[in-house]
Amino acid sequence: MKREAELALRVKSLVLEGMEELVKDGGATDNKDWKKVAEVYSRCICDLVTVIADEQSDRERILKGTVAKAKIGYNMIGRKQTEYTK
Repeated sequence: MKREAELALRVKSLVLEGMEELVKDGGATDNKDWKKVAEVYSRCICDLVTVIADEQSDRERILKGTVAKAKIGYNMIGRKQTEYTK
């Protein structure tokens, strides 16, 4: 259970960092960018609900996938930040 908690906290950290970057962006991103990031983070939420509701037995595998999705969302934000600052 400790490993699962660590993975869930990692997801939370990545999502919070990503949202902080979006807020700092000051509106430089367009709606398509927001939509893509929102979709990835929404999938993270669905995964976490699945784990909490115990709908599937392989919790660690689901959480590892969720961390990967959160990283993708965070990287999408970071990539857009560098495109707008060039």
